[in-house]
Amino acid sequence: MELNMESLRKRKRESIDEVPKKRKIETPESEKDGTNQSLIKASKRPGSPIQESIVSKRKRGEEMGGKADDGSSVSPKADTEQLSGTTTAESPPIIVTGLESFTFHKIIGEGASGKVILATHQASQTQVAVKRVKKRLLLHKSRDKILIERQVLEMTRKSPLISRAFTTFQSQDYLFYVMEYLSGGDLRNLLTIRAPFTIPAIRFLAAELICGLQFLHSRGIIHRDIKPDNILLDSIGHLKIADFGLAVMNIFGDTKTSGCAGTLFHMAPEILQKKPYNTAVDWFSAGVVICKMATGRHPFYRGKIGGAIVKAIINEDPVLPNEMDPQLKAIIEGLLDKSPESRQKFVDNIRDHPFFKEINWTDIEEARACPPFQLPPPPVMTSEKIKHVLSFTETIQPPIAETDQNLFSGFTFANDGWKVIKQIPKPVRSNRRTFGSIVKDAFHSIWRRIKPWK
Repeated sequence: MELNMESLRKRKRESIDEVPKKRKIETPESEKDGTNQSLIKASKRPGSPIQESIVSKRKRGEEMGGKADDGSSVSPKADTEQLSGTTTAESPPIIVTGLESFTFHKIIGEGASGKVILATHQASQTQVAVKRVKKRLLLHKSRDKILIERQVLEMTRKSPLISRAFTTFQSQDYLFYVMEYLSGGDLRNLLTIRAPFTIPAIRFLAAELICGLQFLHSRGIIHRDIKPDNILLDSIGHLKIADFGLAVMNIFGDTKTSGCAGTLFHMAPEILQKKPYNTAVDWFSAGVVICKMATGRHPFYRGKIGGAIVKAIINEDPVLPNEMDPQLKAIIEGLLDKSPESRQKFVDNIRDHPFFKEINWTDIEEARACPPFQLPPPPVMTSEKIKHVLSFTETIQPPIAETDQNLFSGFTFANDGWKVIKQIPKPVRSNRRTFGSIVKDAFHSIWRRIKPWK
């Protein structure tokens, strides 16, 4: 009996061992993908936890300027990066290359060499001032100084007291300078409205003008056309030196240059006498500007006869009111000294003058000081557009020779602060059919069929 029981157990174990093992079924890759796709579709159903998480992340990313989950890149600081030069791997920078990048509104300045037009840069929606200069005029007047203004603007881009150029480009007949738009206008307009200025206003603007000129002179640049028209103001009231069309470079130490350049009423005596000169000529022009801020008048002659003003500047002393602040009078007389050597010696110690004892020169250099006056509100932005920025008369003239065009080689440049991030495409959201939309469509379909029966 025991043997029979043992034999039964042995047979049972053998039968168990003979049962075939279950094979591991390999899922084809196509079926795997289908399974994953079904999971993905399930995760995207409206109201699912995964979909709600994706929507919330996308919304948060759009608000914070981060990355959307659909792979489109957004700059974390879109507004500042457009002018700061910061770029991302997903959004390479675009350099402005032509007029198609702008919408032009109105002419805000006009001179002998060209026009300044208020424009909007389309990609960043930034207001800029586009200066347009005729190539033919430069070729006719100063072929050897074609690139000087562009070089000066590139050298002075880090000073907050110099009008900043974002980029430059050219067409067949024109040069274009894309400048920051300064809504405060120029000093000439402010003089017309408010002159004479208060002592605090004169002290502030004179200090910024001094720092701006010292910045230029330290880099060997003579402006040669300092006047109220070329001194601009931003929306707050900080001064910006502009228009370097007559500037000369590489004037250091005892180096001098020559040539009659500038605006007659603001020229230094040595220029009018056709003598070699250096950076001291800019200080004479600054003295004329400060006198106009203090009195509203020219310090030498108030008529319109050219010969008389030349004689007055060379031979006469400035005419200043007796009631003028003595320290301010000393500043003006020191800057209007007939001797360029004495004038320069006076300027070397001008920051220590009692008139500027309340000035923090570091704040002035960095444009951090608060202006002691309030400017009128900036003009309302016009919605009008200028369609024809280029003069139609240029098209009928023969093209500029290739040898002359070569003189403008190297004109195009972009400031480090003018990198524009590509506009971000909006996420594409597919319209998914829900039970409610199906019922709604069915109702409208039935209604369209029974409506004609009424």
